[in-house]
Amino acid sequence: MNQPLRVIVCGTTFGAIYLQGIARLPQHYRLVGILGRGSEHSRACAKRWQVPLYECVAALPSEVDLACVAVRSAVVGGPGTELAKALLERGVHVIQEHPVHHDEVAACLRIARQRDLQYRLNPFYSDLAPVRCFIDAARHVLGQREALYVDAACSVHVLFPLVEILGQALGGLRPWAFTVQPQDTGPFLNVAGNLAGVPLALRVQNQLNPADPDNHTQVLHRITLGTSGGTLSLTDTHGSVLWSPRAHVHRNPQGVLEMDGDSAALDLAVSSLIGHPQPPTLRQVFAKLWPASIACSLERFHLSLQKPAEPALAQFHLSCCKAWQQLGAELGPPQIINPAPPLPLDLGQWPPPRESISC
Repeated sequence: MNQPLRVIVCGTTFGAIYLQGIARLPQHYRLVGILGRGSEHSRACAKRWQVPLYECVAALPSEVDLACVAVRSAVVGGPGTELAKALLERGVHVIQEHPVHHDEVAACLRIARQRDLQYRLNPFYSDLAPVRCFIDAARHVLGQREALYVDAACSVHVLFPLVEILGQALGGLRPWAFTVQPQDTGPFLNVAGNLAGVPLALRVQNQLNPADPDNHTQVLHRITLGTSGGTLSLTDTHGSVLWSPRAHVHRNPQGVLEMDGDSAALDLAVSSLIGHPQPPTLRQVFAKLWPASIACSLERFHLSLQKPAEPALAQFHLSCCKAWQQLGAELGPPQIINPAPPLPLDLGQWPPPRESISC
């Protein structure tokens, strides 16, 4: 552990973010190769990072400590889990990008235990700075007040991370239950249920463009956690976190609302930003926020190698897989769509300058 771990990255699409995350931790990791299919893009990545490009697991050198598998798993039509298993069989620690079927995670964990290795599923989004702020704030609030409800929305692309984020925020997932409500107009399906016994209202954009599967989302994650003391809101996966204390005005003995009384609650801001007041641009998300999330996960993994394995984390991720799969079964197959690319609207100059209006 005194020397940086020798790491390879499998896949160069989302794997490009792993490459940037590894570069942030030179004291812990040294990139020694990229595993790809030999495409022009993977060759360019290997040239940029000045490492060899390997096209199969058998071609890898023996001096590899960790593999980051950023290749789609079987549950979403890719060979990622087979790669993870083959790497574990070679004696290599593995971090695998979500989502992965419950049974595949369990199989990888078994191989890892047999070979005294670490296997980790990386949900990714819960390590993004705004999401981590929401999770940490939720744990703080729920240490003092009761959870009353969760209201959330996401696209089907990031449904697994939503389950994992809520599990972290609520301190667990069980018991859970999901029921899809009658179809409404618009792109969302409505789901009623509960997580960790907390009532859940969920809207899922269950739509997919097979020709462009990473685009055409209406929303990534939006979450409101209602508690007996107020509501905590994640406005967007990469956005702001808001706290809004419960509004309550006492009545005097005559039953009149004391809107000018001496209650300390009257002096609380109706809402306040909790960290990251200025949301990033999409360019900053890809260049800074996402690589920082990978670096956070890698930092935690490095620490885990210095202590016994954490069965509780593995069990939590297995529960996330089960809940996600049950929710997906309730939703059914995504609706196939083929819309034209959207034209993002900039409201940065709105409202326009105008003369002041007296009231």
